[in-house]
Amino acid sequence: MGDATPGVAPVGWRAIDELAGLVGHYCWLEQQIFEVTGGWAAGPGPTGGPEAELRVFWAAASRRHGALAVRWAERLPVRAGVDAAGLVAAPAGPLAGALGTLASERDGGSRAEALVGAVLPLLERVYGAHLRTASPVSEGPVMEVLVEARRESVAEIRGGRAILEAVAEGPQRSGELRAGIERAFESTSVFPAVRPS
Repeated sequence: MGDATPGVAPVGWRAIDELAGLVGHYCWLEQQIFEVTGGWAAGPGPTGGPEAELRVFWAAASRRHGALAVRWAERLPVRAGVDAAGLVAAPAGPLAGALGTLASERDGGSRAEALVGAVLPLLERVYGAHLRTASPVSEGPVMEVLVEARRESVAEIRGGRAILEAVAEGPQRSGELRAGIERAFESTSVFPAVRPS
């Protein structure tokens, strides 16, 4: 069969279990963003000014990421012997802890900077890398969600940055929080964008 090497997957080909694992991790990550931003939107805070704009942004982000989590859940495999809900789990590594730290951040500017400056662009990068290596034959339904998620991410990041410009700079912790999230994504080698080339 041509140049194919036995036992070596062609570029862009993923076994069903690998794809299921990725979709489960994406679903988990979108659920985390949904919960974190929803908690921030519903929490106590000012009713006017830039902080109120952040609350509106977080509410919209929560709704968007909740909808994406549902779309990913719909793409989990349904086959005998596979607990689809069991696939929705944090990837191995520090990402769950980094998102937990983000969730507990109290400063609105630091929250926004970490979300808009690290989480959303890194997630968009992961989705983009997956999309570049996806097979339309075996991953068509997944590719639909990847395209939608990337398109919406660009608008969400742009809107978040505009709001950040209006919000006073957060404390020094903002840089540490963002760097911790970046390290956590880089250490999560299961994601396509962070695999060694």
